[in-house]
Amino acid sequence: MLSGGAALVSILSYTSSAGIAVPGVPTASSRAHSMTVAPAVDTAAAVGDTIQLAAVITDSGGTVLAGVAPTWTSGDPSIAEVSPAGTVAIRGAGATAIMVRVGNLETRAHIVVLQRPASLQVDDTLLQVPEGDRRPLSARVLDARGNPIIGADVTWSAPDPAVATVESADAVGVSPGRTLFLAMAAQLQASLPVEVTPVAGSITVLGGDGQRGPAGAELSVPVTAQIVSRGGRPISGVVAAFHPAASGASAEPAFDTSDARGIVKTLWRLGELPGRQQLSIAVEGVSAPPTVSAEADPLPGNARVEIASSDLVGRVGDTLPEPVVVRVTDSLGRALADLPVAWSSLDGGAISAQAMRTDSLGEARATWKLGTKAGRQRARVQVGNARTLPPIGLTAAAEPGPAAAVRPVSGDRQTGSVGQPLPQAIVLRAIDRHGNPVAGAVLRLLPAAGRPADNELSTDSAGRAKVVWTLGRTAGLQRLTARLKGDTAETEITAVARPGKAVKLAFVAPPAAGKAGRALPKPVVVQVTDSYGNPIAGQTVLFKASSGTVTPTRGLSDAEGHTSVRWTLGPKSQRPELSAKVPGTVVSRTLTLSAKP
Repeated sequence: MLSGGAALVSILSYTSSAGIAVPGVPTASSRAHSMTVAPAVDTAAAVGDTIQLAAVITDSGGTVLAGVAPTWTSGDPSIAEVSPAGTVAIRGAGATAIMVRVGNLETRAHIVVLQRPASLQVDDTLLQVPEGDRRPLSARVLDARGNPIIGADVTWSAPDPAVATVESADAVGVSPGRTLFLAMAAQLQASLPVEVTPVAGSITVLGGDGQRGPAGAELSVPVTAQIVSRGGRPISGVVAAFHPAASGASAEPAFDTSDARGIVKTLWRLGELPGRQQLSIAVEGVSAPPTVSAEADPLPGNARVEIASSDLVGRVGDTLPEPVVVRVTDSLGRALADLPVAWSSLDGGAISAQAMRTDSLGEARATWKLGTKAGRQRARVQVGNARTLPPIGLTAAAEPGPAAAVRPVSGDRQTGSVGQPLPQAIVLRAIDRHGNPVAGAVLRLLPAAGRPADNELSTDSAGRAKVVWTLGRTAGLQRLTARLKGDTAETEITAVARPGKAVKLAFVAPPAAGKAGRALPKPVVVQVTDSYGNPIAGQTVLFKASSGTVTPTRGLSDAEGHTSVRWTLGPKSQRPELSAKVPGTVVSRTLTLSAKP
């Protein structure tokens, strides 16, 4: 058992060493004169490392004061934390100070955290990149304790750029296949398996488009398409969906998986309503699915085609004032829309569709330009398939246009006698600009010689008019002009007028006298003319002299009606005579001369 004095010394000693203030007794911290920390500067290579700091406190005499507990604080706990015992735990990269304080004394240690790369870790065991797409690349540089080093530089390379490449730290899929990417950080290296998966880029229809068949029937040719990747290679294992748009239509199968060649196919059953129908082919990832079309033909027993237009009348060469209308309905009277309609003209002209298909009322219209031939003209309209529905015929009455010309039909270039009607009547025809006869056209007749029976004529239903032309009195070419009323067009008729019968015989400039027994110095000339004074050619004239000789005794008149002879008078002085006569007629003439010795 301690004495009272000894016990007091012990308590004082304890409280002093523990820094507990006892009145009248100085504490160890109050006796602290200087302080150092070790290590003053230290560097950590990994987050999670620890550094033990120690503070040495001495009194004024340089004696180390034992049992003094300093206060430790960190300048940046996110970099380093410190415990009351001076143990520093590294929390992040950077630099900070650790402060230690005893009483009024303070010192500090400097801690630098420089993480040293110890390993390189990629974040994926297999990176899958769709063809043509991008995926970010991720790798971490770790220190010795497995903590990531923030901001560590990692570079990537692609040994096989035909499969995939690296752009701005992204993996870019080039072509389906497998490859390895290499990641590098300082001396560290890691590899990443990369698989480029094919992506459907487009669908190409290979067959089954543009078919036609009866409404509600299954088409004979399957709809076939090929699915290729963005790089243009066929893709297998891709599901395609077939979607018929028409009500009641179906596709069997509705879904098909592409084979090794990227081929999908289905059989298409058309809907019950005739007209154009469509089927689309959808594949995930393809934004513009293709569409195939088919023509659903109306069934013969369920289609009614009728011409809705009536009284189709127009002028030849012109367009009918109203379009021609065809209407198509089913057996219940419901309009059949979107059916193909084809028009054709059979007698010239042209018929042009205003629309190639029936509208919502089941109607289609066409513009009909008539041909140039007057009378009945025909056209035809074909609705749907010509193999199942017969064409429908339609007719229009083509009227001739206004008279544009007049032409001789017969009676032109006749030959007749002057002052006499021609043997045949003159027949004229009025025609329009296309050559069609025009009834009721008025013709004016303007003769240059002679006279027609009528000066104004009107054409009959065949466009004809007939007139008798009496020739004028002058032999030769005679003309008659036929002109449309209004002087719009004309034609000329000609005839050759022959002289009439010989009715007159005359000596032309005859001599008054001659010497007996000698020939007259000039021939004696006679002229034969008709009643209008027209010379007659080719007329036989007989000559006879009362004395002497005449040569020849028979002659033919020339174009001027002239015939000449040589007359040698007799030897006696007398009044010789020369007679000229047209045989078979009473036409004659006698010339009497005075014969001198």
